[in-house]
Amino acid sequence: MARHDPAARRTRDAAAVSGIGPTICGPDPGYGLRVRLDHAKAKTLAAADFACSCGLPPEDAVGYEAVESLVIRAERHMRDECPNSRVRKAAALRSARRIQQASKKRK
Repeated sequence: MARHDPAARRTRDAAAVSGIGPTICGPDPGYGLRVRLDHAKAKTLAAADFACSCGLPPEDAVGYEAVESLVIRAERHMRDECPNSRVRKAAALRSARRIQQASKKRK
């Protein structure tokens, strides 16, 4: 399948949106947490999906509350529970950076 083939692209895009939940980034997005907020005030349009390289079953969510809880679960898994040490290290660095930035804003 060539990149420039429009028919192949339509087929690939149709396969991406035929799932139950949102597929952000196409049919094979890889590992990680992806969040899409279409508009800051349109909180019902939020969508997210999460897949971890450790083999945890992928999850997806639609709606602001569901996306928020998925983000929290995903970050906790990556920081505390994931057996992959590289994932845990990257999540710990993100968490430390988030805490440091929050403490700078309070001053």
